[in-house]
Parts: sequence; structure tokens; C-alpha cells
Amino acid sequence: MMLSNASIDLDVYREHVKTLASDEFEGRGPLSKGEEKTVDYLVTQYKKLGLKPAFGDSYTQAVPLAKITPMNISSLKIGGLDFSAGSEFTARTQRIVNDYSLANSDVVFVGYGINAPEYNWNDYAGLDVKGKTVVMLVNDPGFASKDPELFQGNAMTYYGRWTYKYEEAARQGAEAVFIIHETMPAGYGWGVVENSNSNTKFSLVDDNNNASQVGVMGWLHLNAARQLFEKVGMDYGELKDKASKPGFMPIALNTKASLGFTNTIERAESQNVAGILEGTDKPEEWVMLHAHWDHLGKVEKNGQTTIYNGAVDNASGVAGVLTLADALSKRDEGFARTLMFSAFTAEETGLLGADYFANNPPVPTSNMVAFLNIDGMNVNDGVDYILQYGEGYLSIEDDLATAAALQGRNVKMDPRPQNGLFFRSDHFALAKQGVPSILFMSLGDTDPSFIAKRYHKVDDDYLPSWTLGGVQQDLSLISSMLNYYAQGDVWPYWKRDSDFKDKRTQAMEAKEAKSFAPNFR
Repeated sequence: MMLSNASIDLDVYREHVKTLASDEFEGRGPLSKGEEKTVDYLVTQYKKLGLKPAFGDSYTQAVPLAKITPMNISSLKIGGLDFSAGSEFTARTQRIVNDYSLANSDVVFVGYGINAPEYNWNDYAGLDVKGKTVVMLVNDPGFASKDPELFQGNAMTYYGRWTYKYEEAARQGAEAVFIIHETMPAGYGWGVVENSNSNTKFSLVDDNNNASQVGVMGWLHLNAARQLFEKVGMDYGELKDKASKPGFMPIALNTKASLGFTNTIERAESQNVAGILEGTDKPEEWVMLHAHWDHLGKVEKNGQTTIYNGAVDNASGVAGVLTLADALSKRDEGFARTLMFSAFTAEETGLLGADYFANNPPVPTSNMVAFLNIDGMNVNDGVDYILQYGEGYLSIEDDLATAAALQGRNVKMDPRPQNGLFFRSDHFALAKQGVPSILFMSLGDTDPSFIAKRYHKVDDDYLPSWTLGGVQQDLSLISSMLNYYAQGDVWPYWKRDSDFKDKRTQAMEAKEAKSFAPNFR
């Protein structure tokens, strides 16, 4: 690997961020005027740079979404208590229904809500939760115990993610799920939960209108959870301690839960956007650079309009992709492999655009060399390290260390492994399909107040005071890695045994059995 000599134009970068994070783009909410402006802007930039369409003759990939807005949410009646929507709980559904009612549903505490055979752990053992409401803890037992032999110790596994917990509860037949929020194991405060779950959300839609999903995807404020357990004669702290140890058995709370709300549903197509710099020798092999374009959009509440501009999250990442596309497309000799520059929709509501792309790829996943994802750049001064998310998963980690060393920097492991950031951005949708993927994120790392004061809040705005020293060095590092993958025969690989590694092995074996020749136009 060689140090990149790509010319990073910070004026170009700054202009992209200012534009994408401006009020004119209305917070870049999917299925909004803000999406139209964003997609038009991206396509215009790709054309200007001479990139070819990534999806046949189109720069866009239609992603069928339902835009679901919960309305008229009743109080949550549980354990003889009434909890208020927003301040004490959140509830939404991805089922495509106009009215939803949870009526006198039996409530069960299921610990962490995890069924993980490889860890000899099953919180649902011997339990029938069909039609019931399950209450569970956030994160996984390793975080609570700090035992490195339990799951992965302090580092969150996918079993700790809220997405997994809803998925597993649905597989078990539960009707409603309430995850108890705690700031440390969740990785964010209640304000993030409320903002992200009380307003419009988006969902992919299956052939059965998502009927197989849980009826309620809910969160419960910690204070409300303590009140609930006290009301039914139990101690939250004691139950949490028991749930974090092997052999935990689910506990019926001997109470009922009731809740009702209506949904405003709009079905429409959102857009993934991607352009390619076609390879000279191996155009069928793709190296991908990505950042999600969406944010939380704008919210009308009490006669006031609030715009969540998402400057760091993730106008900063999209600007990075466009700036590198600008720099690399000017290279005279080109690249052996194809470079894809992309921006997907609906990351903030569960990696939906990435998930759709990963399951409907423009080339087989076995032709995807690597997927590099930027989600929140260091817009402040440069630092002498690069952050790494996830450990021992991929050979890409070794390449990251090499690229950092070329800059005189070192690799710093994720300081908050308990937050499971490796599982929380678009690259993970590709990783689930076996594609070697890496996350570049500096969200709040050089600004300790960012998570508390600006992350997913109205104050995540562009600031002229940004020095962009971190952007300069990180884009140069990413450029080195892109050059390395796009010029040679390197195929990053999975190290640790996992479902991801198995997926990759299956895809590569199928590729060997049947060659594929993509149609480039």
C-alpha cells in the first residue's frame, strides 16, 4: 500500500456540507422535498464528475418504503400504572395497519431477549410468548458483567442491538416489545430514543404488509421500568443482575399491558444513489465508498417547524464521498477495478436503503471487493490516530493499520465498544451478506459534547469554524485504501467464524461454480 497522493480539495468539501446541511434541504428526510433536492444534487454531482450510472442506465435504485407516522398514542397501561407517550415510553409499529391495539397482553420479563446457541444462551427457553408483551434489557450480558468470557465482554455483539431484539421477539411470536433504556449500555440518552421513535419512521414492506413483525416496537424509560417492577413487587436492580448471569429464566410479571394508536401511512419509493468509475482491467470487481444521505428531516409540532439538518450525521460523510470521487476521477491512468461512490436512503430508520441494496445488488456480492462506509467525520483538527470499530473480524483491520502508519498515525480501538457501532451503520447490511466492510466514524470523538448536545438533535448544524483537519487526513487515508483495493488482486477476508464469514464463503463458492459477466453500458 502507498500513501495516497490524491488532492483533497477542502473548499469543495466545505461547499458540499454547507449545501446538504442547509435548511433548503429540509433535513434530508426520505420521501420528502428534502429527498428530492438531495437526490437531484447527488446525481448532478456524479454526472459532473463523469461517473457512470451504477444501476444499469440509472444513478438511482428505487427502494419501496412505507412512511409510517404514529398518531393519537394512548397512555401505556401496564402493572396498574399509566405511562405517558414520549416522556416515559415510545411505541411504533412497522405493520402496515391504520389502527393498532394492544389489549390486556400478558407481560413477561425476558432478560436481554437473546437466543444465541453459540453462546449457550436462550432467554426464551421453555417459554411461549405468542401474543404476549416482552420487556427486556438493552445491550447484552457481556456489557453488564464485564466478563470477557461472556459474549464479547464489554464489546457489544449484534445480540445487543435493538434491531436484533425486535427480530428475535418476532420469531418467538411476541406481540409487543419494550426495551428498557439506560444511557450507558444504549450509547445514547432518552432524547435520542424519543426523537427517533416518536415521529415518522420508514420501513421496507414485504408481501404480507409486515404482518410477521412485532406489533409494538417500544422503548421504556428507566424510571418507568423501575416503577413497573416495584408495582409488581420486584426489584429492577436484582432482576437485571440475575438476567446478566448464565441460567437466567424468564419471569412472568403477572400483569397486563394495553396500548392503542393510529398510523398515517404513505407508501412510496425512496432512492439509493450511486455512480461508478469503471475499472480498466477488472470492471466486474467493485470497490465501494459510501455514506448515507438521509437524516431526520423536519418536524411540525405545536405550530412550529423544526429542521434536523444532520451536518455531521451525515452530510459530512456524503461530502467526503463526493470529494474523493472528485479527486479520484481526475486520475489519468484510471483503476483496474471499478470504484463505486454511493449514498443510500433510510439509514437512520434501520439501514433500510443499504439492506435493500445488499439484497438487490447491481453486481453479485461475490464481486464486491470491499465496502468502505463513512458516517460522521472529524470536522475538527486532525489527530494522531484513526478509530477502529469491531476487532478481529476482518483483514481490512490490518489494511487500516497500514494506511494509518503511512500517515504516522496509529489505530485506536473504539473507546465505546459497548455501543456496538459496528452494527449501527450501512456497512453492516453489506456485512450481513458477507461483503468485507468497514466503518469510518468520528461521531463526537473530538467533541465530547456532540453526543449529548447535537447528535440527532436540532443543533447538528454546519459551523464555519470547523477546521476540517480531521477530514483532510481521514480522506487521504481512505483514498490510500481505495487505491490499494482498486489496483491489485487483494481480496479482504473474514477472520472470525461468523454468519458473515459463512455468507462470504457460500457466495465465493457459488461464483467459482458459475461465472458472472455483468452488463456494463
